[in-house]
Amino acid sequence: MNNLKLEQSTELSMAKIPLEGKRSLPGNKPRICVPILAKNTEEALKKIARANSLADILEFRLDVMHSFCLEKMLRVASRPVIVTYRSKKEGGEGTADYDTRTRYLLDAIEKGADLVDVEHSMPMEFKDRIFLNRGNSKIITSLHLMDGTPELEELKKIFIRLAGTGADIVKIITKAKVFEDNLHVLDLIPMSLKVGTPVIAFCMGQMGQVSRIFCCPLGGFLTFASLQEGQESADGQIPAVEMRKILEKFPV
Repeated sequence: MNNLKLEQSTELSMAKIPLEGKRSLPGNKPRICVPILAKNTEEALKKIARANSLADILEFRLDVMHSFCLEKMLRVASRPVIVTYRSKKEGGEGTADYDTRTRYLLDAIEKGADLVDVEHSMPMEFKDRIFLNRGNSKIITSLHLMDGTPELEELKKIFIRLAGTGADIVKIITKAKVFEDNLHVLDLIPMSLKVGTPVIAFCMGQMGQVSRIFCCPLGGFLTFASLQEGQESADGQIPAVEMRKILEKFPV
């Protein structure tokens, strides 16, 4: 959305919290990230309170919000938080210019976000501002291919390119048009484990649900699941309660 308003908190700014601190990541087990989709802070706070017991990680989707106060939202989150502004080009609702998107992510870093999502398609000058000022926040460099899934060799080249940016985590999401697309994307996970760069890799769409399930047992950094049915941030997301039950059948 273009005209987001950053609400001012009357409370003191929240101190930065490293991942090994209050909002620690779960250890050697599948990680479920629940996106928080809300129009304003009040609605977001209610959803965060519910998601705290369902998720291992939360994602604050600023691109769907008309206004927000990150201090308040971060303060009530008991799970690590990814702050994301997803552009329309990559499947979100965001239409803000690059400078505005960069300011949102830098503000999130300053306020203590555990991770920020930086779209790889952003011009270098804006990405550099975020990377050079990342503070204690981890950076996810992301690419969403909305029209299909490249062949495996091309996916590997994309992974190498994104891993070379200096980001802490690489995210490559494609659209599954045939079942075999899931296998191509999941093949990125052994590669990421070999080079030591964590990856988020699965396919969108109903055809891609199998990769959403198996990416974590194979060693992917996380998978996404909706707060409830009807709260999906992307096509093919499974509700968190259902995803948890499924993943319990595949212990790591």
